[in-house]
Amino acid sequence: MNISNKGFVLVETIVAAVFVLSFFSFLIANLLPMVGEYEKVLDYDSIESKYDAHLIRKMILKDNSCRTKNLITLSEDGYYEFDGTDICLYLENVNYCKKLLSEDYLDVKKIIVTRYNTSDIKNKSDKFNRLIKEYIDYLPKYESTIDIGQYFYQRRLIILFNNDRITNIELLINDDGISCGGATC
Repeated sequence: MNISNKGFVLVETIVAAVFVLSFFSFLIANLLPMVGEYEKVLDYDSIESKYDAHLIRKMILKDNSCRTKNLITLSEDGYYEFDGTDICLYLENVNYCKKLLSEDYLDVKKIIVTRYNTSDIKNKSDKFNRLIKEYIDYLPKYESTIDIGQYFYQRRLIILFNNDRITNIELLINDDGISCGGATC
């Protein structure tokens, strides 16, 4: 083997090594964000937590509409934050609510009622613990596609469970503006 062949082998080895390193760096740069998104899907918005959120929404919608209207009327901050079963105090069927949200059933840690469009709460996400803040930052803006008019309330429930699962669900309430469940609110 002469010197020119040794040089060619050396250059060929360097080019192959650079190619392999470039391929692996490209693979890692694109694989790590995908793994991160997969891990978020495991913690955020799992099928089980979406079903549990649906049960909570059904419970709220089946309650006395006057009480529900009082529940979803937002504070000046644009959201209400309830720990555990505190939300049950606003509902007529308190016992059912407490049982559903208890450790024996859904094991709810916190419920946040906010506007449907999450841009307001995104600006206030620093007020929450790290897990909720990261989830709120992860949420899309959620633009309303329906004309809700003056007789609809469109809200979003953000639900944190004690096992650190977290999800959100839409809450749309129809109110004729005059009477609620046969009684004036």
